[in-house]
Amino acid sequence: MEDLSFSDIKKGEVDTTNVIKNEQKDSSYDVIMDNIRDELIKKYGDNINNLIQMKDEKNVKAIKSYLDIVLSSSYPQHKDNLDEIYNNIFGFAFIDDYLSDPDFEEMNGNSWDNIEVITKKGFKILDKGFTSPEHAKNIIKKMMSLGGAILDEASPTLDSFIGTGLRLTATISPVVDDDVGATFSLRKLKGKKISVDDLIKKYNSYSEEEARFIELCLKYGVSILFGGATSSGKSSDMSSFLEKVLSNKQLRCYTIEENTRELDFIEKDKFDKQVSRVIHTKTRYTSASNSYNTLNVDQDLLVKTALRYHPDIIVPAEMRGKEAKEAIDASQTGHTIVSSAHVKSVTSAYKRILSLVQKSESATASEDMLMEAIVEAFPIVVFKRQLKEDKSRKCEKIFEAIAWDKNEKKIVGNILYRYIKAGLVTSNGKVTVVGEHKKLAYPSFKLCQTLYEGGLDVETINREINPNFKILEDTDYIEDYVKYESEEVKIDVF
Repeated sequence: MEDLSFSDIKKGEVDTTNVIKNEQKDSSYDVIMDNIRDELIKKYGDNINNLIQMKDEKNVKAIKSYLDIVLSSSYPQHKDNLDEIYNNIFGFAFIDDYLSDPDFEEMNGNSWDNIEVITKKGFKILDKGFTSPEHAKNIIKKMMSLGGAILDEASPTLDSFIGTGLRLTATISPVVDDDVGATFSLRKLKGKKISVDDLIKKYNSYSEEEARFIELCLKYGVSILFGGATSSGKSSDMSSFLEKVLSNKQLRCYTIEENTRELDFIEKDKFDKQVSRVIHTKTRYTSASNSYNTLNVDQDLLVKTALRYHPDIIVPAEMRGKEAKEAIDASQTGHTIVSSAHVKSVTSAYKRILSLVQKSESATASEDMLMEAIVEAFPIVVFKRQLKEDKSRKCEKIFEAIAWDKNEKKIVGNILYRYIKAGLVTSNGKVTVVGEHKKLAYPSFKLCQTLYEGGLDVETINREINPNFKILEDTDYIEDYVKYESEEVKIDVF
């Protein structure tokens, strides 16, 4: 469909009669379209959803080939209407133009006639798009259905995922006014992968020492929480570090995501055989009509299931609910847990996890006991921030939590690394933040011993982690006990 200017529509200078007619087609036609869509998604869903993410000429042709197969086998009477049916099922009006743009990052609809777009070139408000509130609602519902979500009055606010790279969140009436049509956020999640080397050298997000510390933690049994605000880069960085430590095939990883797969650690050989030791899982909605907000396989269940697979690393990709309790329990059984969470600071990360754990019906322990468990489960928090001055993303702090002070009700720990801003440099009108990633403290002997017991040798620990660490036969930094001193237990040395 040709892009229409909001201002022209409101002035009455655009004839929207055909658009309105298309929105009000006979219900039997809609049923046929729904049936064709359902069969397409059932047979070729993953392939089609991945093709939709970049609607260039090649991908559109591929989608039409799948549609042609379905029409030929099940709906031969409609085979001559292939293009019309394609547009009905997969046509997203002006949004298609942005899905074919490699620079596209995000689109946000505040109403049918107020739409913002963010690309790699910047931010802008569009003066074109939907023709009416109803048109906006229909297009957004169509996009939602491709991810298996039914947006209607019974479920007026939903998330949907198209393939492994587009996330759509939308709301319609009665949550928003009828004359708004639909509000939505469409975000491209999977772009070009960023390597850890790029994070260091190209983006200056980490120092080499910070990155090496994170890698050693992941390899040798120290759980990490990546925290930060939306668009801080926490999830992307988590993916980059995991991909690097999994690349040598020495570790087995089990990932858990909600609704769709953003993480992708699958590696195949030249014969298309998987060689990576990775299991990717995602939550599943119930298939009952109008029950798409009800999960019958949720993150909580998948964390429990992960334990039975005996992986080296479990990745609940984002902590948002009661699955936090299962993740804490899994960490205490010796599994390395790597996750992310929306937080405003390193210490607030622990309070955030506490609030999530308390949502679980099985979280009956006292707050002090829960905080002790959380600190033990996630000794390291990597905190990312998008700087306001130049929009760059930096690892602002790496924090080690050592204990929970019951009296002060505070975390006992240290900021190990911190990004210190030195000033701003302006060149050709572009502002750049200048700063330094500084090491402020050595990790504790407790963390060093965890790495040692996970397989890292003392020489490497002394060289790269803490030069003061030693293994002494009569000293243990992990076990929390009072030594029983008595003649009856002493071993005589001759």
